[in-house]
Amino acid sequence: MRKSIASVSLSGTLIDKLEAIAAAGFDGVEIFEPNLLAHEGTAREVARQAADLGLAIDLFQPLRDFEGVPDDEFRRNLERAENRFDVMGELGAPLMLVCSNTGADVADDDERAAA
Repeated sequence: MRKSIASVSLSGTLIDKLEAIAAAGFDGVEIFEPNLLAHEGTAREVARQAADLGLAIDLFQPLRDFEGVPDDEFRRNLERAENRFDVMGELGAPLMLVCSNTGADVADDDERAAA
């Protein structure tokens, strides 16, 4: 069984987190975008450092508050997602995680959220 953990689950710099994750015996990491943005290096460098530590980058987590929003905001969200695919590729992440929307102004409409 593969074990992976999200970088948001630990404190410290992104490199500190990767080193701790590898030392704890995890196989992979989920990179939380704010951790990547706070890192001074490039996404490719992070991918290389993770690989050097024996870690796969299992997914990239750049999006929050995505679904259930008004149409104009949803279109902007789709543009944001499109812009993140290049970073995802640089990380070598095969998956992108879209976190659930917990905003108070989200439509309480399951069909809208699913669409």
